[in-house]
Amino acid sequence: MKILQVVQGFPPDAMAGTELYTHDLSMQLSKNNEVFVFYRTSDTKKKEYDLTRTNSEGLDAFAVNNTFRFCNSFEQLYRNDAIARQFALVLDEIKPDIIHIQHLIFLSTTIIGEIKKRKIPVVFTLHDYWLICPQWHFLKKDLTICDNNEATPCINCLDQQLSIKALPKKFYLFLRDITPGFFMRFLKNIYLDLTKINQDDFRMLENVRLRKGRIKKLCSEIDLFIAPSLFIRRKFIEFGIPEGKIKFITHGINKESFRGFRRKPSDGIRFGFVGTILPAKGVDILINAFNRLKDNNAELRIYGKLFPYQGFEYYPGFLKRLVRGRRIRFMGGVDHNDISAVFSEIDVLALPSIWNENCPLVILEAFLAGVPLIASRIGGIPELVSDGVDGILFQPGDVEGLYHKMQLLVSQPDMIDKLKRNISQVKNISDHAKEIEEIYSGLLTAKSYLS
Repeated sequence: MKILQVVQGFPPDAMAGTELYTHDLSMQLSKNNEVFVFYRTSDTKKKEYDLTRTNSEGLDAFAVNNTFRFCNSFEQLYRNDAIARQFALVLDEIKPDIIHIQHLIFLSTTIIGEIKKRKIPVVFTLHDYWLICPQWHFLKKDLTICDNNEATPCINCLDQQLSIKALPKKFYLFLRDITPGFFMRFLKNIYLDLTKINQDDFRMLENVRLRKGRIKKLCSEIDLFIAPSLFIRRKFIEFGIPEGKIKFITHGINKESFRGFRRKPSDGIRFGFVGTILPAKGVDILINAFNRLKDNNAELRIYGKLFPYQGFEYYPGFLKRLVRGRRIRFMGGVDHNDISAVFSEIDVLALPSIWNENCPLVILEAFLAGVPLIASRIGGIPELVSDGVDGILFQPGDVEGLYHKMQLLVSQPDMIDKLKRNISQVKNISDHAKEIEEIYSGLLTAKSYLS
């Protein structure tokens, strides 16, 4: 069958969990099917909405360029007709039998309309909460969990997005291209001040409600949702998606990356963090907890690019200032082809997230490498990590609690071996791809029957 995967980014341009999962699934599916990928790239040197076709590892991929330079409203952040038109060209060229949407952030929800016009079955995997929460993580500005599904609190978190105005934005983008990097924070503050002039709370509230209504309509047009965790499935059922329309299927992992895996010995205990370095991941909590450890035989290795992500430009510098001593090391970004080498130098993986994680691939990778976890008891994490069995859980955001758990392992290193022995088998990406293929086939059969 012809399969089109839709995702917000794709390797090697983007290497976070959703992108890597989409790549591995696409590669596996391509062994028995014709697979295409449609994704977003961001290149300020290219024409906006330029569509580029490439072939990588046998996959035909279509990249649409979206830097948001023409985005002049909150609505255009999630509804972009220019992107939908480019997507329609791809649909008419390849004529897929089925479409699997992994994410629509940075793309456009209006591509759903193009799919339905052509009566193509569509599957949507829920990787995070972007459909419900434009911030994707249900975290307020003070980094506490938001459980309110009403629109009113959203305008506090979304004030910058809701206040987008064409003229100030054009001025900001012009100066950004000619201004040294160190001046960017000051420049951004000026831009934000300009956008806040004549803000209308009622209008912003209506825009949030309008988005929610449109997303609900979009959800009604999806044939089947896939939830990688029971937690995220419950969240979207609460949002209004019928239970029978969301199928729970855990992710699979590419075991080939760990073929011939061997651990490098160490005299001490090596705690490690692997992932995107954002406040939602709780790296500051991890550093603060580790700073309290007095044992010189313990070290903390942080793998991930220290990048000033938009809205969190302060975070890399903030983390560096927290560090006390040389036992904490920033290891830089990770080429995912070398992920097994990273885990060969980690004894315990730390996952101190403060947002409701879904099904983190890094947990599956750790287990594949025989590495137990210390992780937050939040979201879908407890579905993968059993406290006291193959890992240790602590309350999210609790620096003192995390410190005591780390101290426990440092003082009783034999416990790490016990946790290792209890790690269960991890699902292979090949088995996962078969599950996904069965879903595709079922939808195509239903379509044929209805026709």
